[in-house]
Formats: sequence, structure tokens, C-alpha cells
Amino acid sequence: MKKIFNIIPILTLLIMVSCGQNKKQETPTKQSESLKELAYDAFVYAYPMLEQLKAMDQMFKYMGSKPNVLDMNSKYPMENINQPIVATNLTSMTGGGFIDISGGPVTLEIPEIKDRYVVYQFIDVFTHNFFYLGTRANNGDAGRFTFYNEGQELPTHLNSKPVLVEGDHFVLVCRIDIKDRSELEHVVALQNAIKIIDAPKELRTYPNYDKEKAYSPSFVEYVNSLLTEVPSSEKELFKKWEAIGVMADVNLNEAQLKEVQAGIDSAYAAITNESKNLEIGNGYFSATEVFGTREFLNGNYMARAAGAFFGLYGNSKEEANYFMLNTEGEGKISFSKEELPPLTNIGFWSITIHDENIMVKKNEYDSYVLTTDKMQFEEDGSLVLSISSQPEEGNWLYTPGGKMVILIRAYQADPDKIGSYIPPAFVQNK
Repeated sequence: MKKIFNIIPILTLLIMVSCGQNKKQETPTKQSESLKELAYDAFVYAYPMLEQLKAMDQMFKYMGSKPNVLDMNSKYPMENINQPIVATNLTSMTGGGFIDISGGPVTLEIPEIKDRYVVYQFIDVFTHNFFYLGTRANNGDAGRFTFYNEGQELPTHLNSKPVLVEGDHFVLVCRIDIKDRSELEHVVALQNAIKIIDAPKELRTYPNYDKEKAYSPSFVEYVNSLLTEVPSSEKELFKKWEAIGVMADVNLNEAQLKEVQAGIDSAYAAITNESKNLEIGNGYFSATEVFGTREFLNGNYMARAAGAFFGLYGNSKEEANYFMLNTEGEGKISFSKEELPPLTNIGFWSITIHDENIMVKKNEYDSYVLTTDKMQFEEDGSLVLSISSQPEEGNWLYTPGGKMVILIRAYQADPDKIGSYIPPAFVQNK
């Protein structure tokens, strides 16, 4: 089930890195926890950072992305059909950037967007969703926002709101809703109005991702490079991890390295196993509770790792939620009024059919996605969706038959209810 959700991000964007302060330490001889146990915990902690580093490396190498330069995808979403994009979003224009504040604060300017849904998602080095702007977060208002580290001098001439960042780099993902092709010029103009208006000239260099290194005792070198300081709430953890080289310089012998490797292998197995717990019922997978702020995750590092395995850049549950079902054949999903995704008064949802690789392939009926405004509800508020190879009356989406993935996206859901929500089952035709 790997990368169920490579879904919102690599579609367009960016990522991270840095350098760490190391202090010399002798080879560890005694500690209350074994090196295997320490490596297990440290790798679970680091895994999301490593996955983000991998994504950043791909963006820099293959997409030509650059720090502090926004990259907006100006294609109409339907033009992404038949493209090798995992779980492509067919209702939004996407974009974003990798933001580096290592050399000083960066100021972002956004336009007023009141006529449609927009969200700006900000993800830090740890993969926390540390900040939001957009329809829900600031009512779609225009504004300037300066992102900075503690100790940095804020600009006074920009009339901007300061936003404190943990770490010295982060990812911005932006999505703007579009109803049809007639709105393309307008939405592209909105994209172009999103600007970085002030950024430092000096930038640090970033390490290249190497899978063999990331899954070896040398993974600590990536952690040391990505972090410039230890988070204040985690100093005790990092102090223990010095024994395996996290924010420290140690020399491990061959036996000790084998012990660390055993901890890494055990941690990765646990992460993949934990991802199975993201199955919520009726065959659906969801990651509602594994993306959010540092405060929301509250030290649940395994959940954060499972979320990264599920796929980077999942939204916090207040903003957007995703429910994915691997199935096959033709059939129906019947929603009673009570079984519809629980939303706020400004919420909406959509449902898309993908092939078994979570891609969207062109079909002769141009049938790919249904959104709330196009759904036909019964008098009692219920809804029946047909998924088949031949057009049907009412709510219908095309499938050629065989294996497929059904993806439900619920935006601005009721945060008190969405965590326990399970979509109704897909019932195959007899």
C-alpha cells in the first residue's frame, strides 16, 4: 500500500535542508537504553524528515525548483489526465515553493480571494503543518506574512504579520479551486499575485538524498544537516540520541553499527506495519489523525512517521481529509444523509476514480470527478453513486472495470466528527 498518498505534493513542489552544530563525544560504552532501542526511536522520529528530503531532492534535480522561488502550475487540472501524477487533484490549481530562512526572514504576499476556496499550507522540517492561510484560516483576506526564526531581525518597512518557524526552512503548498476552463485566466492571475517580496540573498547548501545512506546508521548525518538546533521540548530525547551520533560526533565500532542498523530495520518495519492501522473500515484508508501541528501530534512520532509513509503533505483535519479505497469491478456507493462526510458550513467534498496506480486515465466520456455542486441528492438528503463502464442516470463515474482506487476528498470538515467518519462501502454489482 506504499505511497497511498503521494497525493497533494509532488504534484508541484519543493523541500528542504541545512547544517547542524556537532559536538565531540567519545564512543558510548554505557547507557540506560541499548543502541538498538535508541536507533529505533531516533529513526521513527527522523523518517518523515528523510522522506521530505527525498522529495526536495527530486524537486531540485528533476523539476528545477529553487529556494524562495514560487512554482505555480498554470495548467488547467484536466490537462493532468494521462500524466504520471499520483492522485492528481482535478478541482484545484496547485503550486508552492521551498522557503529558506537560514539567511534571514522571508516575506510572502497573498491576494484577496473571496470567490472560491483557497488554502496555503505551510509544512516545517519536521513535517508539521505549522501554519495555514486561506478561506478557512484567514477568510481569504490579502496580506503580507514574514516568516522568521527566533533571534532574527524582522523588517519594519513591509507592514507584515510575523510568523515564527521551527527550523530554518519549510514548504508551502497552495491550492486554488477552479470550476471549469472558463476560469483559467482568472485563477492564473490569482496564482501570479502570490509573491515572495523579500528574501535573503545568501542561502545554505542542501544535501543530496541517498536511499542507502538514509536507511543506514549514517541517517543521523541527514538529521544533523537538517536541524540547526534542538527543539526545546525535545532536548532530553536528543541528549539520549547523541550516543548514536545525533547532533554529536561519535565513533561506533562494527558491532555497535550492527546494533544501530538492527534498530533502524526494526523501526522501518514498525512504521510500515503502523500504516496498516490507517485502515478505518469498509476497506477505506485515511490519515485524518496523523497530520497536524506539533501540539496536535503531541509526541506521537510513530503517527507522524505513518503519515509520511502514507504520503507527504497531508492536511490537518480542519482543512482537508482524504479517504481512499482499493477495490475492483463495477458497483454503487449509497450514502444516507447521516453517512455523508461531516462538514462545516463552508465545507464541500468530491469523489474521484483512479486506476490501481492512483493515476487518472482519459476516457471517452470525460467522467473523472464529482463535486458537491454537481451531485444530485434525494429528497431525504441521501445520495447514490454509480461506478461503471457505461453511463448511468444521476451520479455516475466511469470505470473500465478491473482494479481501481476510489478517492474521497472532504474539505473544511467538522473537526469533531471527521476523525471517526467512515464512508459507506462500495457494493459490487452482482
